[in-house]
This record gives sequence, structure tokens and C-alpha cells, in this order.
Amino acid sequence: MASHGGAFAKVMPCLKNKAPTAMKAISNEQLDALCRNGTPIDSQGGYPCIVIHPDDTITKIWAQRKRLFSSRSYNPYHKRFVKNAAMLASRGILVPEILNHAVLEGSHVGIVTYRSLPGHSIRDLLKETPGEVDIPGLCDYIFDLHEKGVLFRSIHFGNIIRLPDGSYGLIDFTDVKYFNGPVPLARRAANLAFPLRYQEDVERIEVAKLPSIVNSYLTLLDLDTPAREQFIKTFEDYLRR
Repeated sequence: MASHGGAFAKVMPCLKNKAPTAMKAISNEQLDALCRNGTPIDSQGGYPCIVIHPDDTITKIWAQRKRLFSSRSYNPYHKRFVKNAAMLASRGILVPEILNHAVLEGSHVGIVTYRSLPGHSIRDLLKETPGEVDIPGLCDYIFDLHEKGVLFRSIHFGNIIRLPDGSYGLIDFTDVKYFNGPVPLARRAANLAFPLRYQEDVERIEVAKLPSIVNSYLTLLDLDTPAREQFIKTFEDYLRR
């Protein structure tokens, strides 16, 4: 297997429930070697967005220029990604293992290499084998996130992975809010509606005659009739936005 290039080739495991992997600076030559050792996907700012390596590890590169005074200037996406990986793991949520975290010397470019999760995204399953999508089980997983105080604000069926053993994990988690207790009901309803803004996913669910997501989620909540009706109203309001 080809080297990932220089000092960046050394694997630094990110232990679960521990602090995020320390960030280092790498040279242009090291980044070029990293990009050559794999299959690039898309591009931004002159660099691939993702490189899939032969050993099933993945390098994600954030090269978009920061806007002055934007949140990206003081809390860039690559730092959020690494921090959230540690935070989510500390709450018992399965995420990719962070192997390396770096910034390109003298630039805004951030780089993270991680070990991919085995399995398939819910979106891929809906495309290829929709009968294998377990909506009640998926809602149970989202419910568990909410009970643990995790609001994955950019959640969609492309960033929830179903593993071979039937469990679930998350990827692309740069936008997460944490609560000290369970996520409030109104925020849960809005969050549950977010993945259903992707019409192709919704159509595949309907064609496969899979169970209703909101009804499956509501079976997990002990709500009286007014609270249930308010939950559904909030859910539907966010779907129409």
C-alpha cells in the first residue's frame, strides 16, 4: 500500500471518549502525496473534497475560503468535525475513528483522515434495496440521539449509516447542537422533518410502502393528545418550509 506521505503517514488513533486528535501542520508535498494515494471525489478551492484510500480510510479536505467574520473563520469545519467526533463518541454514538487532523502550512485548508464505517447509508439502501430499510428501527435510533441530547441539525438519509450488524452510525457531522438533557419536543419534530425535504428519498419511501416516519417516532413518545397534535403540527410546518 502506498504511503500517505511524510509525518502525516503515522496513524494517531482517536480513542473513544477522549479529547480530539491533536492538529498538526503539513506541507504541500505531504498533502499532494495524500491526494495521490486514493480516488478523489469532487473538488473545491483547487483540492479534492474527499479522497478514498485503498485501505478504506477517507481523507476529507475543507478548502473553501473563509468569509470575514463568518463562523468558519473562528470555528472552521475541520475543527468542528474532529470535536464532534469526540463529543458524539463520548455519548455512546458510533462515528468514524479520526486518524489524523492537519492544516496545510500557511493556509486555511483543513484536512482530516478517518476510518470509514462499514455498511451503507440509508439513502443508498432506499435506492438499491428499499425493503431492507427498517423505518421503526431508524426512528428508534434518531429517538436515542434526541434522548442523549444530540441534535444533528443537518441530518439526512445520506449521513446515517446502517452497519452490517443492524446498528447505526453517523458521518458528516459538522453541524451538531448538544443539550444537557433530552432534546425539546419542538426541536425533535423539526429535526425529524429535515430528512424528508429530500424529495427523491421521500418518493422511494412511498414507492416501497415503508411505514410513516413521524408515526413510527411518535410510538416512542408518551404524549397526550394535545402534545401529539402539536408535535405533528410542528413537523408538518417544517416540511412546508
